[in-house]
Amino acid sequence: MDNYLYGLYILFLLSFSIITLCHCQIYPYMTEPKLTSVIPLNSTALTINWQFANTSIDQSDLIRIYIIIYEFYYEYNRTYPSINYTFTSINKTITSLIKNFELVNAYYYICFSSNSTITNFSQYLSILNTCILTRTCLRSNKACPGPSSVIILSRNITSNSFIISFLWPNDLPYSSNSFTTQLINNGQIGTYLGSTQNISYTIRSYQFTGLQPRTTYTVNTSFSYIP
Repeated sequence: MDNYLYGLYILFLLSFSIITLCHCQIYPYMTEPKLTSVIPLNSTALTINWQFANTSIDQSDLIRIYIIIYEFYYEYNRTYPSINYTFTSINKTITSLIKNFELVNAYYYICFSSNSTITNFSQYLSILNTCILTRTCLRSNKACPGPSSVIILSRNITSNSFIISFLWPNDLPYSSNSFTTQLINNGQIGTYLGSTQNISYTIRSYQFTGLQPRTTYTVNTSFSYIP
């Protein structure tokens, strides 16, 4: 066979409308702070960064920030107590947090939420929640590779068959839920061959048979997981 392409094709339909809006403000502006980045410092520490809205837009009198950290290391997991900040309109001075941990090269799920209020005004913003998955650096601190990724490979290619394998990293803080492999060309669904495991990956394989020689086949692959 020649090349084997597989992927998920998505069709985007765009439409345009012209709407005339009045330039009028009924309520004061309130804009929530945003989680901007989570950066590994070394094998046991992270920096969590956030940003407040420009004062010309944000008129909040009181802003509360809540940071919850979930820690994962293979089968071990832990939830740290919420780290809370309260800011007024004039003391928005803290925009980062350095957090140290005991485990080396572990996964961390950082969830950042906030709400804003205006004194003597009935409107408030509901709590908005943003989460980022990250990982501290290697023990040597020479590299910070980030979270592992699921790898999808084609192998055992013959004149009328081939195998698609999902390589699921054993250290991911997610449990795999379902896997799908289907040929775009004729709708054939891959036959599940079972799974094997090594020190790094759990490998699930699916086989396609009865194919035409020297034909390019496109495979639609997908998987889901449980956090």
